[in-house]
Amino acid sequence: MQSEVVALSRQRMPVIVKIAMLVFLIYAAITIVSLRAQIVDKQAELDSLSLRVQEYEEANEALQQQMQRGFSAEDISELARNELSFAQPGERVFVDASSR
Repeated sequence: MQSEVVALSRQRMPVIVKIAMLVFLIYAAITIVSLRAQIVDKQAELDSLSLRVQEYEEANEALQQQMQRGFSAEDISELARNELSFAQPGERVFVDASSR
């Protein structure tokens, strides 16, 4: 009886178990490679967004400094002209409609 137990424990793994383990290892390797590619993509996206945040923070700082200094009549005129499409009295403004 004891010799049978020893003989059973020394038997080889069935082929189906070997195939299942191989399939699992292949799946795990593919998953790891896929996740690594996703990590690289997300890192690049994070770098891009960090750069944009830095640009917005610099623009915000410039606007805060401008607000502290105050706006001159020239600044107000430029803002009205560029942002609101205002014109000086007697001035004609031509709009290039082909670019729209």
